[in-house]
Amino acid sequence: MLVKLTNQALPYAWGSKTLISDYFGITETGEPMAEIWFGTHDGSPTEVVGTDSSLQAVLQDTGRTSRLPFLLKILAAEAPLSIQAHPNPAQAIEGFARENAAGIPIDASHRNYKDDKAKPELIVALTERFDALVGFSSSALIKEKFSELLEVSTSEKLTEVLSKWISWLDSEEGIRKVFLDALTSADCDESFVSDLIDSAEQCPSLVDLVVHLSEHHGKDRGIATALLMNHMSLARGQGVFVPAGMPHAYLSGLGVEVMLASDNVLRGGLTPKHIDVEELSKVLVFESTDPALVQTKQLAVGFEKFDLPTPEFDFYRASVGSSNLLADVNLPGDAILLCTEGSVAVSNSQGEREVINIGEAVFMAGDARSFSLSGNGALFMAVSSN
Repeated sequence: MLVKLTNQALPYAWGSKTLISDYFGITETGEPMAEIWFGTHDGSPTEVVGTDSSLQAVLQDTGRTSRLPFLLKILAAEAPLSIQAHPNPAQAIEGFARENAAGIPIDASHRNYKDDKAKPELIVALTERFDALVGFSSSALIKEKFSELLEVSTSEKLTEVLSKWISWLDSEEGIRKVFLDALTSADCDESFVSDLIDSAEQCPSLVDLVVHLSEHHGKDRGIATALLMNHMSLARGQGVFVPAGMPHAYLSGLGVEVMLASDNVLRGGLTPKHIDVEELSKVLVFESTDPALVQTKQLAVGFEKFDLPTPEFDFYRASVGSSNLLADVNLPGDAILLCTEGSVAVSNSQGEREVINIGEAVFMAGDARSFSLSGNGALFMAVSSN
């Protein structure tokens, strides 16, 4: 089976109205166009072009009972997403069962677990710059940020709280204590955050981040927790992997995202949505990290594989042109291919062929032994490994 796919952009408030339309040539909706999903997750069912059926329904008609293990997305952030973390497999199974037993509706605003799956994810930048907060910084770096704020602080409360946090960061549980205090303490109210913003505007290393966050999220406590995290700027083509338990927030830019097919999100600031601090504290791994760019391995000219710790799926990037085509490439499982440049012809060993232009995608069933790519363009491909 080789079929074209289509889906509508989700109008999440943080989404850009122009990034997807400008890059992919997809018609603007007049609303934010935050994400376009390609997969079999019910959160935003992908349709098969030329039918009135979802990809999941079409696969079920062929006798399949399982869903694709991965979810491929286009993501366009104009405003910062919430600071969030995702559960590991055991936490997802337990949390989903617990909330089901409690009778919490799946679509309830205070529901934490929408399914029983983990959600490790990779984001690869399509724009020249994609900004993100990824993982907790080292205690030493966090103390440097707080010390900068202290030097220019004229607020007694800000000075008192930051001094307390700096002293906590000398302890083993320092990052955990500061993070939870920022989300729960009565001292960290709107006036505290306002004072923090005022001070950050005088700190060259903090002003751009804090102003961007405050412009979109006002005096949210998440501005304080954001200072505990690593600020990364990905260049076009670079990617970063976010494992279970790692705090992160995408700030701005356009990218391709691939993950295990889950919608489980525990939020920790920069959002008006429900924040379950107790559950979040169970999911978060309170360890300093130095997030590295994901490496790729070239398998052939114009064909590379991302080095990911995801046994359920693999992820590839391909580029073809007049002097380069990819012929008879092994196909280990079901795949979704998304064209991000030009036009690519996809054919498989069963004699099926589809041409996808920029912004278009296809599903290719793994019962074909191999596939070939030709044309003049580039694409990303997620492939199930079972």
